Formats: sequence, structure tokens, C-alpha cells
Amino acid sequence: ITPVGQFYTVSKNIFDPAVDVRSWRLEIKGRVERPYTLTLEEIKRLPAVTKPHTLMCISNEVGGDLISNAEWKGVPLRPLLERAGIKPGSTELILRARDGYSDSFPLTAALAEGTILAYEMNGKPLERQHGYPTRVLVMGIYGIKNVKWLTELEVAEYDYKGYWQVRGWSDEGIYKTFSRIDVPAPRATLRHGERHWIAGVAFAGDRGVKAVEVSVDGGQGWHPARVKPALGPHAFSLWAYEWMPAAPGQTTLMVRAIDGTGAVQPAGPKPPLPDGAEGYHVVPVKVI
Repeated sequence: ITPVGQFYTVSKNIFDPAVDVRSWRLEIKGRVERPYTLTLEEIKRLPAVTKPHTLMCISNEVGGDLISNAEWKGVPLRPLLERAGIKPGSTELILRARDGYSDSFPLTAALAEGTILAYEMNGKPLERQHGYPTRVLVMGIYGIKNVKWLTELEVAEYDYKGYWQVRGWSDEGIYKTFSRIDVPAPRATLRHGERHWIAGVAFAGDRGVKAVEVSVDGGQGWHPARVKPALGPHAFSLWAYEWMPAAPGQTTLMVRAIDGTGAVQPAGPKPPLPDGAEGYHVVPVKVI
């Protein structure tokens, strides 16, 4: 679990909105039979769930740190939308925020188990930078679509283009498989003949991580790492590999993950724009 103060933040704003919860309302509207609004207190009185959930920014670089995992509390989105009475033919959920931000994802994702309207993070109310009073968490989709400072949920029948989509970013936003080496640090000095841990995180959205492989020779050979079970179906996995360098010299460590479908993480490299970075994280080290 990532402490709140260390959880990554990305925002289009110079100053994030300071929401007065006394006047704040969440409006559920659009192609529904019974539009309605909710206060935060009304939301908090509804049956809630608590779950670990990882977020990663679509602008995260290969091996980047714009990925974090927290324990969130909130209400499933499905009953909120069903209460409004979704009209036949609806295909999209549009999300709008207090700061003018907007995005959307398929209605099937909005109704899926695990998609929630969150109001607590690691046991405390959301902090301002993380979307107070509520944000959405949706399974399998980059943080770009996990909208903060929510004010409106609009059911629609067309493919809406949000704030970042009209600026060239992906409309689908499906997580690419990601893995990172956290230990050792780049250009670290290691002693040959001694045991060293190579370790980090891996994530593949709602596909899960089936395996992680490590190379200690720049990709010529790959070795299976130990993968710790994730805290939940949408949380990243921790992995580790024990290595004893046999001889001095410069070498390159690499990592790749295999997702739950059996697909191997692409070697890349591919930049984040428009639909997320791809590639193996590379860490040079010196063995003495």
C-alpha cells in the first residue's frame, strides 16, 4: 500500500479545486428515466466496499514512478446508475469534474464489478489532490479516466471525447503491461560472488500478472522471478529475483512481465503518447 503522501498525482490545474462539500452535489443524468442528485452524506450511507486498487498514469514512462496502490472505500457505481433507470441503447458514461475536466468510458466498464465511486483513501477522506470529495475508480483503464472532483455522471449513446482525447490521447485507455526494477538502483556497484536481490513491481490492469522474468545479461537470457500474490484483482504485484554475479564487469538488468492472458510484455520502446508506454525497464550496474 502506498502512503497517501507518496501516491502519485497528475493534474491539468495550477491549483486544484477546493470543494465545499456543503454545497456539493453529484448529478446523475442523461439517458436515464429518473435523473437525481446525491450529497456526500447520502453516498456514505449507501452499502460500501473497501478494496486495494492500483492507478497508473497514461503518461508514465517505461520504468516510471507514476503508479501507486492504495486501499479505497466507496460505493459500487452499478446500483447508482441502475437506480436512475438506464435507457436502452445507452453505451457510454461521461464523467465531469469541478475543474472542467471530463472523460468517458464504456457503460459496460461503468457497470462492471469493481468500478466504484470512492470517498476514502487508506482509511481517511480523500485529500484535495486525490479528488475530494469523490472520484471514480474503474477496472483496467489508465488513471486519465479515473476522474477526480466528480460533479456529473451522464449516461450517453455516443462516443464522447474528453479533455485529453481532443488533445491526442487514447480514447480507450486500456492499461499496457508494466514492470519496473526498484532494486538495485541504476549504476549501482555490486560485488561478484555475493547474493543480491533484484526486485520491483509489475502491473497489467485487470488482466493480472501471471509471471515476471529477469535478465542479467542485457536480454540474452531470462529467468523466472518470485511473484508475490497481489492484494486484489486490480492491484500491482511485487516481485524479486536472487542473483549472484559470477564475475566482475558492466552488465544490464532488464525485466518483463507476462499478463494473465499469457501475453509477454512488448520489448518496445514506445513512448506514452497516445495510448501508454511500452518497453522493458533497463538498469545498468557495475559488478566488482
